[in-house]
Amino acid sequence: MKKSIKLMAALVFSVAAVITAVPVHGASTMIKGDINRDDIVSISDIVILKNHILGKYGLNDAQTIAADVNGDCTVDSLDLAAIQDMILQGMDKVPVGTWIGDCCGGKRYIFFDGGAVTVTDPTAGTTDIYELDITGELVVFRDKNSGSELTAFITWTDELSFVLKWENGSAESFRYFCVDRLSADEFLSGRWVTSEGRTFEISGLSGKLTEKDGTVSRFEYAPNGEDIVFHFGNTENRTPGKIVHNDSMHFTVTWKDESSERFTLQEIEVRDGITYVNGILIANKTYALPADYNPGKILPEPQSAFDTMKAEAAKEGIYLSIVSGFRSYTYQGQLYSSYVNRDGKAAADTYSARAGHSEHQTGLAMDINNAGSGFNNTKEAKWLAANCVKYGFIIRYPLGKENITGYQYESWHIRYLGRELAKEVADSGLTLEEFLSIDSKYNT
Repeated sequence: MKKSIKLMAALVFSVAAVITAVPVHGASTMIKGDINRDDIVSISDIVILKNHILGKYGLNDAQTIAADVNGDCTVDSLDLAAIQDMILQGMDKVPVGTWIGDCCGGKRYIFFDGGAVTVTDPTAGTTDIYELDITGELVVFRDKNSGSELTAFITWTDELSFVLKWENGSAESFRYFCVDRLSADEFLSGRWVTSEGRTFEISGLSGKLTEKDGTVSRFEYAPNGEDIVFHFGNTENRTPGKIVHNDSMHFTVTWKDESSERFTLQEIEVRDGITYVNGILIANKTYALPADYNPGKILPEPQSAFDTMKAEAAKEGIYLSIVSGFRSYTYQGQLYSSYVNRDGKAAADTYSARAGHSEHQTGLAMDINNAGSGFNNTKEAKWLAANCVKYGFIIRYPLGKENITGYQYESWHIRYLGRELAKEVADSGLTLEEFLSIDSKYNT
């Protein structure tokens, strides 16, 4: 039945890898009543305890701890009765709702609904359905597609937890999570920064919360449509809210006290000295490009997008041209120095980038028609603002956002993001810095 092991694998690694990796010497925690330490509470444990009470033989330390089922520090007939009750009360008992299985340091989320079982994999983002049969303490999981089976013995440790002893000898502990079915497309995996200055690092349905003051705690969450419940610290600590997904990189939670918190996906990666935020190449006052980053020209994709935009604009009597496209690190440094010499450093920093900090070096940005205030309010500027997003561009430094972007309003400067992302940024009404929750400030 090795092939059937794939049935319940799924939550962190491939099924076979997970099942093989799980230790075969017991569950992660001691099971009360499991005197022979085989991860099952059964008749054999009753026999052992009965013989101990009759004085036929003693118990070692681990067996003594397991045998003290009622926790009164004495192993006697009351514990024998408790083990019998555990077995009888667990016979044919079927879990209901979503349960978390702890397996090899990872988690699987399994929803029990009568004779159906839904296994959700937070890593692969998959959901699979199986049939369930429980007879006494024997559990059979049957793959609805292949018909393969995997069997286990179930031991209920209390109303909110049980242990499955799989046929290959490994054991897995489960604890109750929530009543609702989970859907993989509702997972919030990633690093999220919030409007309250908090950081949520989420993997699957659990993660680490870092408060604004640096305090760190653990949490789990249960999504269900517009409803979401966070469990901070433990399952009993429930903090419900309503969740609204704004776009691919933002969602907002309205808590039970009616306060709202905006979450922004923020995965910052530096590759070869180049900073990417959520996969987007960034060059601003905070994040610089290396001196040797030199595509030499506007990159093909934004160039093609501009050419299309130019042709469409011409049909409406709007004539667009690129007056400044790619600039090298060296050239930008020379340009910035000339402005400093003319207007002073403080003034130059409001309209010109220092070497390495210019978007023009990326090959993704360009100035249109007239790189100066004379372009503002022209029919070309108005058309560009209204239509550039259709071709994958945004007005990079909008009016009224100078303190965020770090630059004065530039109606002529556009940045290529691709059509889908450009639309999200434009629809949000945010600058690229706000959209990604990043700064644009020089260190000195």
